[in-house]
Amino acid sequence: MKSMRHKHNKRLMISLSISMISIITGWLLWDILVPIQDYNTSTEEQLRQAQRDAAINPDLGRFLLIIGFILLGVTFIEYIYRYVQLHRNK
Repeated sequence: MKSMRHKHNKRLMISLSISMISIITGWLLWDILVPIQDYNTSTEEQLRQAQRDAAINPDLGRFLLIIGFILLGVTFIEYIYRYVQLHRNK
């Protein structure tokens, strides 16, 4: 029982670490790293175009953000499931 719990805790920590690294990396790739007031944008479409021009890789960044948040959600659900299982068995 102890080694099983350790295995699940290790898997949860690895999953949490991967999701946080994915979210941070995705945000850095997706975000504009220069001040937005330097851009003269008046519409939402112009702002999106400015982001595509100034961001490092917005498509990969958005993909990593989505994957990171999905993995974070799955990790959170698994953590809740393990918590409920542990307290149900006591």
